[in-house]
Amino acid sequence: MSQPAALGLVLGALIGAGYVALQRVDLRRRQGNAALRGVGSLACAAAFRLLFLVVAWWLAFRFTEADKYWLTGALAVTYSLPLLWHVKRMLPKNDESR
Repeated sequence: MSQPAALGLVLGALIGAGYVALQRVDLRRRQGNAALRGVGSLACAAAFRLLFLVVAWWLAFRFTEADKYWLTGALAVTYSLPLLWHVKRMLPKNDESR
């Protein structure tokens, strides 16, 4: 694997992990006091996370030699896996013992 591809993988994974960490922190905080926070506060938090994601991706894309496809692919996978795990936990269990 070439150096730009490896750099793209690492940076994409770091940016995606940072985004997911921010999202999980906000989710935990929201569960604690959901009634106290308004829609405006939730929208501001979501906009901040999205701004972080876009700016971090752009900085990595613009100022490093990272391969843009590996960077974007690693970011998409790192961002998507926690969502898929969460959806999988929400699905009903298939009870085959009946």
